Amino acid sequence: MTVLNPAGPVSARHTLWDAPKKACVSVVELAASLNPLVLNRLREMGLEPGQPLICLGRGPFNGPVVVQIQDCVYTLEQQVAQHILIEPQL
Repeated sequence: MTVLNPAGPVSARHTLWDAPKKACVSVVELAASLNPLVLNRLREMGLEPGQPLICLGRGPFNGPVVVQIQDCVYTLEQQVAQHILIEPQL
């Protein structure tokens, strides 16, 4: 399923790394294969299943993805963002 988004289409189950700029998405799952310390930090940041966020863009030269969670802005490296499953926010 593909849902239209102001930033363009987002497929039903992609990773955060795949999200286009300005995409409004929800976290589906944090991969259990991530380091437990990284998982804890992501949870501290508010990245939990069901959490809505906005992908603000990506740094230059395939740099980190920039996301907004509520009033906070974070950057996530590719190695982490590829382990966060997302779905379009309806």
